[in-house]
Amino acid sequence: MNPIAGHPGTAAGTVAVVASRIRLEEKALLDALSRRAVDSEVVDDRSIVYRVGAPRPRWRAVLNRSLSATRRLEVSRWCAAVGVPVLNTPETVALCDNKIATAFALDRARVPTPDTVVSLAPSSGGRAADEVGYPAVVKPVNGSWGRGLARVGDRETAETLFGLRDQLASPSQKLTCVQEFVPGRDLRVLVVGGSAVAAMARESDDWVRNVALGSTAVPRRLDDSLVELAERSAAAVGGGVLGVDLLETDDGRLFVLEVNSAVEFRGLGEANPGVSVADAIVDHLLRETVS
Repeated sequence: MNPIAGHPGTAAGTVAVVASRIRLEEKALLDALSRRAVDSEVVDDRSIVYRVGAPRPRWRAVLNRSLSATRRLEVSRWCAAVGVPVLNTPETVALCDNKIATAFALDRARVPTPDTVVSLAPSSGGRAADEVGYPAVVKPVNGSWGRGLARVGDRETAETLFGLRDQLASPSQKLTCVQEFVPGRDLRVLVVGGSAVAAMARESDDWVRNVALGSTAVPRRLDDSLVELAERSAAAVGGGVLGVDLLETDDGRLFVLEVNSAVEFRGLGEANPGVSVADAIVDHLLRETVS
C-alpha cells in the first residue's frame, strides 16, 4: 500500500517495518513481532506518499530499515513530524549518515577516535592527508559497506586520489574525512536503547573488513571497557539501535571509527548464536511505545 498520512488502512497498534528489501534481518524482526502477537506491516520505502499536514498514520511505531540514506532520513523525519515513534530518530540518522557530523559528536563526548582532518574540497585534500600523516585513510563523508575507502601511503598518491574525487558530480562527494591509519582488530558492538547487546570481531586479509565484503564474523566478549565506550558513543549520537565500529590495538587501546544507524546484524547474530538481536530491538521498541 502507499501509506498516505491519515489513510485508514492500518490498524491501531500496528508496527510498520519500512524497508527497501526484505533481507534476513527484516524477516527476523517480523518474526520477533509475530511471536509477541504484535501486528506488523511491511512498507516499501519507495512507495511512500504523504500529504504535509495530514493526520498521522495509525501506526504504533516504525522500524526504519531503508537502505537508501536519503530515504532513510526522510522516513524518520516524516515519522517525527507526525508523532509516530521511529527507530532511529531523524537527528540520530542525520548524525550517523554524515561522517563529519559523527566526528564532531564523538569529539564532544570525548570518545577516542583516530586523528581526523576534514577537507572541504579536493584541492585541499593533500594538506589534510599531510596533517594526519601517512599512511592515511581517505573516507567519503557519506557511505557504507566500506565503499569509497582508500588507504594512501604518500602525498603523491593522495593528490592522485583527490584529483579523481574532483571529477565526481556531487558536491558532497568532494567533501572528505582523512583519518590516521590505526592498525588493529576490527570490532562491531550493537547498542540497543543505550545498552550494549553483543559484539563481534571482523576478520579478513584485507584492511577493509566489512562483513558485507566477505569478512568473517567471530564472537568478541563484551568487557567493561568495550561496553562503556560503545554505550558512550551511542549516546553521543542520540541513542537508538546503533552499530559502533571500533579498532582494538595490540596493546588494548580502543578507538571508535563510526556509529551506524542502519544496522545490519546477520554477522553479529552468527557470531553470537545465544543472542537474539531482533528480539532485543523489538523489545526495546515495544518498551518505548504505547499501544
